[in-house]
Amino acid sequence: MAEPLKNMYNQTFFLQFSKKVTNEYPPFRANTFLELIFNEDWENKELKQRIRHISECLAETLPKDYSQSLSILHKLAPTCRGFEYLFLPDFVEKYGIHSREESLQALKVFTASSSAEFAIRPFIEAHPKETMTLLLKWATDSNEHVRRLASEGCRPRLPWAKPLTIFKKDPSLIIPILQTLKQDESEYVRKSVANNLNDIAKDNPSIVKEICLQWKGQHPHTDWILKHGCRTLLRKADPDILELFGFERQPHVQIEDFTLSQSSLQRGEALPSHFN
Repeated sequence: MAEPLKNMYNQTFFLQFSKKVTNEYPPFRANTFLELIFNEDWENKELKQRIRHISECLAETLPKDYSQSLSILHKLAPTCRGFEYLFLPDFVEKYGIHSREESLQALKVFTASSSAEFAIRPFIEAHPKETMTLLLKWATDSNEHVRRLASEGCRPRLPWAKPLTIFKKDPSLIIPILQTLKQDESEYVRKSVANNLNDIAKDNPSIVKEICLQWKGQHPHTDWILKHGCRTLLRKADPDILELFGFERQPHVQIEDFTLSQSSLQRGEALPSHFN
């Protein structure tokens, strides 16, 4: 059985991380940080709870001034790469909502080394138009991680995250971002666009159908996105989507020479059959 992902946060990890912080900020109270991390409830915390707990422990041991703490974490980003550093964007989510501009720029930095799709969502909820305007700009960024964040962060039904109710009701602010990314050279980005479309299709299938009619046939990358993004509608055998992707609404199927191998059977027996 695989070890729980939450166990990546162990004594060795935090000793190494504390050393990185101390190199950038010598007054860092590393021993206090470790004591706060491994409190009496640590073993009971699941992955996302541990991520938030680490953010809170950082807040206790970094400068009280948010901008100063953020500057320190900025300097750590190049050496803190990977899923395990999700607590860096989480720190921004927890403490930076009232410092919107510098927090969003920090998330742009952190997403390139870990991922900020969860952390950006409170900013979308608080300032939807302003944040989505920025994400539309990020959709043209040279860094594929930033471009992916532009799509992944605004998914209406992102797994592990609270749904964005505003976009479940009306996803119109999302569409320009997906339009910008629909031929993206990165498969990593295209998967996010497809997943975003699939989210939209669950609440607003008519919008996705209209997008399919407009985009289909423009580019192989776009066609892949559309088919992957319509997977829920395809599973539901939506007639419009089936027809769009070449499946007949009423396929002509005829069974010939149907025979059974025996005329009677007992309860629980199999009944082989043959047909053309």
